[in-house]
Amino acid sequence: MLRVFDCTGTELEVPPSRDLTTLSAPCWLDLNDPTPQEIAAVERLNDIDLPSRDELGDIEPSSRLYVEDDAIFLTASVACRTDLEIPGLTDIGFILARGRLITLRHAEPRAFPVFMANLPRTADLDDGTDILLYLLEAIVDRAAEVLEGASRDVDALTTEVFHAEEEKRLNRATRSLEGQLAAISTLQRRVAKVRESLITLSRATAFLQTQRSALDTKPRKEKCRSVNRDITSLSEHAGFIAGNITFLLDACLGLISVQQNTVMKIFSIAALILLPPTFIGAVYGMNFRYMPELDFRWGYPMALVAMFLSGAIPFLWFRKKGWL
Repeated sequence: MLRVFDCTGTELEVPPSRDLTTLSAPCWLDLNDPTPQEIAAVERLNDIDLPSRDELGDIEPSSRLYVEDDAIFLTASVACRTDLEIPGLTDIGFILARGRLITLRHAEPRAFPVFMANLPRTADLDDGTDILLYLLEAIVDRAAEVLEGASRDVDALTTEVFHAEEEKRLNRATRSLEGQLAAISTLQRRVAKVRESLITLSRATAFLQTQRSALDTKPRKEKCRSVNRDITSLSEHAGFIAGNITFLLDACLGLISVQQNTVMKIFSIAALILLPPTFIGAVYGMNFRYMPELDFRWGYPMALVAMFLSGAIPFLWFRKKGWL
């Protein structure tokens, strides 16, 4: 899909023939999972070769950040599907050519439709460089929203794990903590994708700052530095959240281990309490002819009392020691 905007933020209608030379001052050309015809039209208009999908996925810096034929090519990985259980990353190409911005992508990160909706209200847009800077800022703002949501989720999980009501805490089942492990795993993946995205965005903005042909005015340079500072700050915040998630994961695993040990302790104490009564019952269950107590009138009640006391005394002793 090809969408074209001018510098006022107005979307231009793409001709069915895909002849973009008939458009009035296109400033931003957004290619979202484009067809070969749409790619060819954009390449003819700007006299450049756009990178393929495989080339966007290259991890070498020389393949993601370079200048060719006076066009600046930037590739960054942007987090997407962050509201789903399995978030992902999509590689997006940002190309500055002939004063226009070209974005080449194969997914729909939340920042793009939000930015497109707000673009007509954005001031001071002279060419594609300004749109690029504001678009990068919108992507960073979206990353900040994801991290804020992850931080709130971590706080909620921490409260649920450590500060539950006493009654619930005492009756908490191991499977409840195992369910929380799945939530922690989702949070970890979400934060990890955002951190990876911020790393690539930091490299892209740092490379862009070296291009004087694009950042030819002081406001643009300051805008790019501001976006880079925001990325650095968010990266530190993402590291802090990741540390909290790691602590929460270790705590849940520790609590599961404690609960399992408690269950095993109860079984061990129960076996120890039942051992003396079992021994007495086994002794008096032997039907030998010459047993001294075999003819006692009160032998049966005495055996029952002995079994009860042999189990009750260890139980009371364990309670006194605080083992139960």
